Amino acid sequence: MNESFRYVLRLLIFTVVIFVTFCFLDVRAFLSGANMSSMAYQLPQFALLALAIHPTMLTGGIDLSVVSVANLAAIAAAFTMKAGPPWFIGLAILVALLLGCVTGAINGFLVAGARLPAILATLGTLQFFAGISILWTHGSSITGLPSGYSAFGNGSFFGIPVPLIVFLIALAAIYLITARTPLGKQMRLYGTNPRAAAFAGIPTFRVLVITYMISGITAAVGGLVILSAANSANADYGTSFLLLSVLINILAGVNPNGGSGTVFGLILAVLSLQFLSSGLNLLAVNTFAKDLLYGMLLVTVMVVNRLQGRIHSTRAKA
Repeated sequence: MNESFRYVLRLLIFTVVIFVTFCFLDVRAFLSGANMSSMAYQLPQFALLALAIHPTMLTGGIDLSVVSVANLAAIAAAFTMKAGPPWFIGLAILVALLLGCVTGAINGFLVAGARLPAILATLGTLQFFAGISILWTHGSSITGLPSGYSAFGNGSFFGIPVPLIVFLIALAAIYLITARTPLGKQMRLYGTNPRAAAFAGIPTFRVLVITYMISGITAAVGGLVILSAANSANADYGTSFLLLSVLINILAGVNPNGGSGTVFGLILAVLSLQFLSSGLNLLAVNTFAKDLLYGMLLVTVMVVNRLQGRIHSTRAKA
């Protein structure tokens, strides 16, 4: 049994414990159809942003601009939808995805071309993209979207919420890219040892740019889902999702230094935090207390993972 499998198993136990705990505290409310439906519609909004960060962390980087990219893509889609007839919905989705690709490429060029640390480059573009959104909307919400788009985003297919289906499709795509393609292997090799990857002939510039483009496109998908759920676009939607997205990846066992991490762990991390968030809402815990809890959990998980890494290193030397 390798360490990755053991970690996923521990995370599964953690998820089950959270689920059982809130069932014990208030089983009727937590397991009610309304609460389960609410979780199914809420989960894809932050899960897609966590999924967007995932490939960049495999390379040893990070994309802190995902929320700003999601909002910018949603705003572009909203303006496009309002500019024409109902069939402009398809054009709006295409515009949002293209914008996600462009913003991702900008991040990729800053990291791979300008050699900026990913955390600083994407922190800068976070503010830059958010600034564009604010100037574009003058700080107000974009409303009056076609009813068909909102109905689609809040609808279901054979009882499965459409946003959840979108997330599962994106999840499968990220899994195939990061685990079943040469590009995914190159991401992990670069994350493990960038210098060795360059000497091994891996086209590091291309790998990094494509990685951040994938991140941008996935973030744009998240923006489209948020747009359909809120039925409006705004420059500051989902600001609390950034911490949550990073926490999900760390909790999922993704190495912040790059090289390791799986979407299976990410699924469990998403579920555990959704159960936690929903349970705290039922207990009427305010948002600030939840942010405090998420921050504590993030630090705790990183410290525990660090200590475990040192223990394994010591055992290997022995």
